[in-house]
Amino acid sequence: MHNQRELTPTLIGTGTLTSLRDMVRAMETVETFEYRYAVDGEPVTEGKATLVKIMADPDSSTLLVNGCLFLNVASFRYLDFTTADDGTTRIELNGDGLSLVMEPLDEPDLREGRPVIRLMDEIAFDPQSYVTLDDDEDDD
Repeated sequence: MHNQRELTPTLIGTGTLTSLRDMVRAMETVETFEYRYAVDGEPVTEGKATLVKIMADPDSSTLLVNGCLFLNVASFRYLDFTTADDGTTRIELNGDGLSLVMEPLDEPDLREGRPVIRLMDEIAFDPQSYVTLDDDEDDD
């Protein structure tokens, strides 16, 4: 008998992703988006932003600051995506009690003129290196 390899899932238009690699790949399709962030089902904030960095790093946070999302897919348990009849996509990242819903927009980058770093190079940040600041008050 011929042993066949096990096939990986095929998800077209709708699906749930738990693999960090698949979550990164799905997020690489997003640039400018509207978002809604909720904790324990309660809305916290909403707005528009640009996805500027995607990573899967056990030591980094996901940050949305100044209209820029630095997304660490390791901050979430899974990603759901759906495609509506009109072709619009809805992506929902879910963690322990938190939800980040993103709806990509067909708009130019909100950060015109600034470079976009899509995927963080593994060696881009060395957690062992840091900067020390001189504090003149401690010299007394």
